[in-house]
Amino acid sequence: MSNSIDVLADPKSITSEYHAIAEAVCKRLAKNRRVRRRLPGGGRLRMDRQLPFLCLHRGRIDVDKCARELVTTEAAYLFASSDESHHEGLAHLCSAISSAMQEHFGMFLLVEVWADEDQPPASSCPFQFEIVASDAEAMPSTIRVFRESLESIRIGSQAAHVEINHSRPAGMLTVCGRGGTAGRAERAAAKSGCCELGLRVSPVYRDQASGTPFPLVLQNLRRQLALALRKAIAEFTGGQQHQKQRHVDAFGPSSFVKAVGVIDQRLCEVSESYDFLMQLTPVNSAQAWEGFQESRYRTLPPLIYRHLPYHPNLLKRRLFAIEIERVEDPTLAYLFWEKQDEIDRQLTALRDLHHPEVAVGEYSQQSKVLLGSLQLYGAPEHSLVTMATEILERVPAADDSVAKSSRTDQRDDSRRISAEQFAEIARKHLDRYHRRMNEFTATVEISDKIASGVMVSQDRLLIAPDASIAKSRVKPLLHHEIGTHLLTYFNGRCQPLRQLYAGLAGYEELQEGLAVLAEYLVGGLTRNRIRTLASRVLAVHWMVTGDPFATVFARLCDMGFAERQSFSTTLRVYRGGGLTKDLIYLRGLSDLLDYLGTGHEIDPLYVGKIGLSHVPYVQELRRRGIITAPRILPCFWDDAVVRDRLEACRGKSVLDLFENE
Repeated sequence: MSNSIDVLADPKSITSEYHAIAEAVCKRLAKNRRVRRRLPGGGRLRMDRQLPFLCLHRGRIDVDKCARELVTTEAAYLFASSDESHHEGLAHLCSAISSAMQEHFGMFLLVEVWADEDQPPASSCPFQFEIVASDAEAMPSTIRVFRESLESIRIGSQAAHVEINHSRPAGMLTVCGRGGTAGRAERAAAKSGCCELGLRVSPVYRDQASGTPFPLVLQNLRRQLALALRKAIAEFTGGQQHQKQRHVDAFGPSSFVKAVGVIDQRLCEVSESYDFLMQLTPVNSAQAWEGFQESRYRTLPPLIYRHLPYHPNLLKRRLFAIEIERVEDPTLAYLFWEKQDEIDRQLTALRDLHHPEVAVGEYSQQSKVLLGSLQLYGAPEHSLVTMATEILERVPAADDSVAKSSRTDQRDDSRRISAEQFAEIARKHLDRYHRRMNEFTATVEISDKIASGVMVSQDRLLIAPDASIAKSRVKPLLHHEIGTHLLTYFNGRCQPLRQLYAGLAGYEELQEGLAVLAEYLVGGLTRNRIRTLASRVLAVHWMVTGDPFATVFARLCDMGFAERQSFSTTLRVYRGGGLTKDLIYLRGLSDLLDYLGTGHEIDPLYVGKIGLSHVPYVQELRRRGIITAPRILPCFWDDAVVRDRLEACRGKSVLDLFENE
């Protein structure tokens, strides 16, 4: 703990100010109202609500800014000057809060955290925690849990070394049991339900010699330390009362503060100012097919893309002007940083879209768009390529009679519907959701901005004017596009966190997994459809490994796919100079089946546009009361047959779904 003097000030005046603050704070806490107070010398007190703990840091306010961030992750924290003139006033304020909270909870835990001023020698472990517990008998299980939690913290590959010190260091704030000798006072306070812990942290988040901070290390440490603190607090409250413990996340911040809302909104505004996939979709697909045919399937004509109505670098300027570092909540900050990185990569890819090599329709393994795509979606892993190969080998295409019927469907208008007819059916389907939730205000548009088929863009269902949809595909399409993509969009719109409808980073994979599973559950995921998804994975694989467009097209034809479909699949993969996104459909379905196979429920996944990797963060935010459960679920969940079919999926692979039918 630092003992440096911040500024010269009248100690009596400072103490008097703390007394006035304590009185005002206790009045608000008595009504369970949120507390946000500035303290003398630049300190701050925050309490989201009535809570049985307070995390305290004292230091040099104008210098040691990193150290105070070790406590600002919590729902009840106080950081203040360590100058001696503040000591008495701070002790009074903390003691008043302790007394007020003991009236409600019967217990109170004060955790004081400070950074080690003296760096350990280079030969010793540079990553250390020291728990100061002068009366360990008062809370043995709390100290044990705290130690185990701290020992699980990792910075890179380095584990923390944790020691326990039973001697209170000079200068540590004494609040509980003030007025007696140290030992007697602490034991008396412990019996009354008030305890104190100290935590000394070695400052691995800054350079040992120069003091230069390492922001990413600090960010990582804050997230892990926050969990360790909450585990200790949960053990303290549960153990002291001999009652069922609440989940540790229940002790985290529950308020969605203004600064978070502003940053969330600004991120959302940037992400919604462009349409990544729309910009990467060529506008001359039909002409390219005709030219490819004329070349006898040897040369892909130049592809034409929409001009960008913005400069990507200027959007990046707006993106990086967003001060995510102001977000104290480590979970929300992590989600924001992750989204900022994704937007940056997308904008880089769009800027590179008009590179000369892309404009003339050429492809290269060094394509900048491809390199960006690999960062966003990755390349097909060996297991995914193996799965796709097995699907095409073991799941037969439609037999001759079905294939013949399918070809007849393409000519027989009685078995297909037009874009206008599908739009009318879609509007009626949307009405079902609107009746369940007034906020579900999606629209249907017949749009020439998409090359073919049907797709969702934010709150709109877009249908290509020349779309001709087989009647057998209508139901699965509705549940894919409306029951998944639009539903998660509007569920996200009902949450305070806008990213849940704009989409957390990498959300598309789970979205497509849910959408394809919906097709299967309503009986619309045909063998040809799953073969198509497998062919996309192989097309991506061949493209990434360097095969030219014509070679991939020929391979797909050899596997039994029609020429027009083979061209469409290959074009999807080679657009923009190389886009690996199409692997996410099969990977998303496979990962979702694995997730369900471990016993997880599917309903929470409809909370918004999230990825499977986000589920722990979303569940944490739900337990903290920041977000809520999904407002509505897909209409097909009303069908008991669909529910039974879902349960039968658990423990199955993608191949299992089709080999047993």
